[in-house]
Amino acid sequence: MLQNHHSFWERQKRVPLFEALTRHAMRDPHPFHVPGHKMGRSFDRGGREWYGPILPLDLTELSGLDDLHQPEGAIREAQALAAEAYGAEETRFLVGGSTAGNIALILTACKPGEKIIVQRNCHKSVYNGILLARAKPVFVVPAVDPVTGAAVGLRREDVERTLMEHPDAKAVFITNPTYYGMGIDLKKLVSIVHRFGVPLLVDEAHGSHYGFHPDLPASAMQSGADAAVQSTHKMSTAMTMSSMLHVQGNRLNRDRLFRILAMIQSSSPSYPLMASLDLARRHMVVAGRKEMDQVLPCLQQFRERVSTLSWVTLPAVTEESVYATLDPFKLMLCFRTRAITGFQLQGELEAQGIFPELAELGHVLLAASTGTLAEDVELVWNTLHARSPLYDDGAKNASAAGMLASHFTREQAMPMYEAADADAQSVPLSEAIGAVAAEMVIPYPPGIPLLVPGERIDQQAISLLQKLKESGTRFHGVKDPQLNEIQIVLGRNRW
Repeated sequence: MLQNHHSFWERQKRVPLFEALTRHAMRDPHPFHVPGHKMGRSFDRGGREWYGPILPLDLTELSGLDDLHQPEGAIREAQALAAEAYGAEETRFLVGGSTAGNIALILTACKPGEKIIVQRNCHKSVYNGILLARAKPVFVVPAVDPVTGAAVGLRREDVERTLMEHPDAKAVFITNPTYYGMGIDLKKLVSIVHRFGVPLLVDEAHGSHYGFHPDLPASAMQSGADAAVQSTHKMSTAMTMSSMLHVQGNRLNRDRLFRILAMIQSSSPSYPLMASLDLARRHMVVAGRKEMDQVLPCLQQFRERVSTLSWVTLPAVTEESVYATLDPFKLMLCFRTRAITGFQLQGELEAQGIFPELAELGHVLLAASTGTLAEDVELVWNTLHARSPLYDDGAKNASAAGMLASHFTREQAMPMYEAADADAQSVPLSEAIGAVAAEMVIPYPPGIPLLVPGERIDQQAISLLQKLKESGTRFHGVKDPQLNEIQIVLGRNRW
């Protein structure tokens, strides 16, 4: 056992793809291949200072550098080391973010017209995958945390009931953890889903660090999920767009999955991005726990300090919580007062040089990581504490500002893919009651659609969208980014 442990550490110290790139660059080669900057010899003068060091590694499928779509050398070895580190049977590098992985999983699991059970508060990439697959989603409404107003995970009994009602479903697709770091007992859900003989697919974009410290929840692979997509750039140290797809078991057709990945990912993948995945894996295995040991006490102290303020609070797992796990690196500042909005606090934090991950009406989300410094956390605390005299006096114990379960329970009047391709017209948002949505309406971030094509638009949806619009929320997926108008399906209205 000790010998195996030693061998694991020795293997995990290697970064075969990064090593192959640096070896090639050190040869001082004569590049008669793409890209055109020729390892940095021709590049914009103003950008060279910032881009210069990485340009010699921005290479292509040369001898010794392998090929992402037919890996046989350094990339194959790097992916095998990642699978070992993250507890998967096989791992594939993604250079199109978790979006590429989510879409590939759905295209693998579903053929046109087949059903897939989907957590309703999934990321927009999941819905795009459903549209591309021309699959039929069966939505399961998430639990909503009454304290924060955040839509969290699925109840096991809801998933089990839905599987019984739809025995022809080909897979279950969930998000765990959520954007806010809240999660479910994944191992118990895996057990239920596998009883029905279908795979559990997990968008684990915000959980690439899970399983690497005892104070963190177990990962999807550790919990027995069939596939998980991780944004290794979000909570770990890879470069932006760099993600991984992990698979295990025999419930998913891997040949089909890898064939689809080759179709939807670039035929000219970025070697610096792929090498950053190689490095991020080594860093997490070798240095991740030590760095977490330094950061987590600072975050815990921050939570304790915030608990002394009357106008703001942070989520915590209790016996009454509708979620079972909480990522300690996610700091969701939820207001107990109507004297301030998340957008106002975002402005005050940014004035101090603190840039949050997300602001919404009733909260601000801060995403820490192994790269967060003690002085970063201290500056956030000092800013909050300095504002307390203004907001403590106005504290009204405001109710949670966020989602309600009913925000995800609209009538699916027609299949998503039919509505997305149907003849449509734009109407004023206020006049769309009873119409069928022809476009996806996505507040961004976090990128969770409030309306998807085929859903019947009700007054609650319009009121919420108008409220978000007035607060300055940005929207994706819509023809009119100001959301004064919305696209509806012609001839499918209930007036």
